Parts: sequence; structure tokens; C-alpha cells
Amino acid sequence: MRGSAIVRKSITPNYWAIWTLEMPLYLDDAVPPSIPRAFLDVLLDGYTFFGEEAVNPAMVIGLLRERLLPLLPDVHKSLFDLRGQTSWDSLWLLYANLATASGGNDKQLMASAAVVSIFVRHTTRPPREVEFPAHLELASFARMADVLGLPKAHPHVGAQEVAAPLYAFCRYCWLPQRSRSVCENHSTNSMSRDKEGGPVCAVATHKQVQRLRPAFEKELRRLVSAEEWQFHESEFSLAVMVPPSGLGSWLKERRPALSQQLEANGRKGEVRLLPALLQVLYGDKGVDVAQAVGGSVHLLTPATARAEAWLCAWEGRASWGGQRRGAGKAAAPSRIKDTTQPNQ
Repeated sequence: MRGSAIVRKSITPNYWAIWTLEMPLYLDDAVPPSIPRAFLDVLLDGYTFFGEEAVNPAMVIGLLRERLLPLLPDVHKSLFDLRGQTSWDSLWLLYANLATASGGNDKQLMASAAVVSIFVRHTTRPPREVEFPAHLELASFARMADVLGLPKAHPHVGAQEVAAPLYAFCRYCWLPQRSRSVCENHSTNSMSRDKEGGPVCAVATHKQVQRLRPAFEKELRRLVSAEEWQFHESEFSLAVMVPPSGLGSWLKERRPALSQQLEANGRKGEVRLLPALLQVLYGDKGVDVAQAVGGSVHLLTPATARAEAWLCAWEGRASWGGQRRGAGKAAAPSRIKDTTQPNQ
């Protein structure tokens, strides 16, 4: 930050007059957030410090670390440890992490998230349109794989002429999409829903997954953000990737809903647990997925994150339908028959 502390210029005593001025930090385009004055002061500092300069991500993170970070308890300061070169996307992820960590209750973190959001969106005119990555879990997986030195292949599943990218996820679940960003189980004219040997998510109709999607995506953002944060907090020692051994223990720790689903299917212990997991996730096509990933089972990590979030959202939908008898009652995912066989 130019090697010196920020010194405010003499400005109007009218605190909100600043929102009508034109500057590289276009606060007049933003709605003044209802946050404590100490956090609003960070925005004012941005105005006085940046002046007429064009604002870039490095300038923003520098100011945030100097002025915003001291307002937060030490336990939350690691959220600002962004890896690599700071970008608008990484700052937007910082906003998401702050908002997630707040749980909707921590006023300091909520105020911090509001400040970061304004810096990201209102340092250009019209306001910068920033969205979460289409698949936040893939971006997180790539970052953590880089740290661990693991390969980031993009497997294709099925015969060559009809192979589907494993990571081209259906918008409603974790299965590879077939057309229009939807898998064969969740299309409007699906003929394969809930058939014998199908994946666990096939119990849900198209209308159900449409309704489930907001809760699914919210849980996915929470899970992925929390897991990557914990990974950094552990100094990169946390076992965040699907392991080649000890899968049962990993699932209980990192993917408890998936672990419970496996137990509901009668699968316990480590014997042939990976085939059983792939049966739950992909049904009879789990064999094709196993061939696609080979020995690199860590490549299943993003799909298991989506499956965990989906199962949590599905379990939490019991309130659907109000007071009508049977409304919102779950069609139990455990109805899928387990076709894997233990070692002879």
C-alpha cells in the first residue's frame, strides 16, 4: 500500500455525500449498506486512497488487509490468505467465504462481505457483473490438487463415440449431462427415472430437482467453501481428496450423508467399498466411471461434493407441501438395489 498508512483527505462532513461523487470507486452506483461505521470507513478509505486511479484487484486486497482485516477476530483472518495472483474472481470468492462463514448471524463477517462486494462490483461503471464459477467445486478441486501436486485430468465416461465428460455435471445433480445441461434422469421426458440399477438421485422427478436446486446449490457452496478453508487452516494437511485406501473412514468424516446412504444399502467396512460408492453415485454405469478414473480415485472428489450437497438438500425437503397429508414425504433413496458383490 505504497509503503505507508492510509491518510484520509479532508472531505465533506456529510457522511453520505460521498455516494454521489464520480470516481474510480463508483459508490454512487451502490446502495449504502446498513453496516457499522468502522466498516463504512473502509470504503471511504478506498475513495481517499485510490483517488482518480483505476482500481485493480491487487490494490483492493492491499487496502482490505490494511483496513478491514484489523476489524475482525484472528480466527477469521485466514480467509484473506488468497493464493496466487489476486483477481476479481478470487475477491468474489473471498466475499462468498465471508458470507458463508457469517452463517447469517455474525455481523462483522456480514459487514466485511458487503464491503468486499462493493469493491468488486463498483470499481467499474456499469457495475462489474461477477458470478460464481459455473462449478465452484471444480475450481476448488483444481486449486487444492495444485497444492498437493495431484493430476487434474478430465475423464470421459462410456464408449468413445458416446463418451460424456465426467465433470460436465447436470445442473440438478452430479451425473454427466446428456443435453441442455441435464442428465438422462432429470430431463422432462426421462424414461430412466428410478429404474432398477439407477443412481441414487434418480428417485427425484424433474419438478422435484427443479425445486431442490436452490437448496442444493446453497449447500454445495457451503460445503466447498468450508472444506477449502479448512484445508488452508490445516496448512494443507487435511485429507480433502477421495483416498485410494481408507475410503470408509474418509466418507464418514468428509461425506457423512453419502456414508449413511451406503450403510442404508447394506454396505459397511472397506471391502469393495469403491464399487459400492460408484453404484450409489452412478448406478450400473459406475463400472464405466471406475474405468475412466483408473487408479486416480481423487478425481471423484468434485462429484462426491455434489452428491453430498444433493443428499443433504434432499433430506431437508420434508417441509415441502405444507400441511397436506403425505406432502413432501421422501421417496427413500435407499430403494436402489445394491448389485455389487463382496470378494469371493
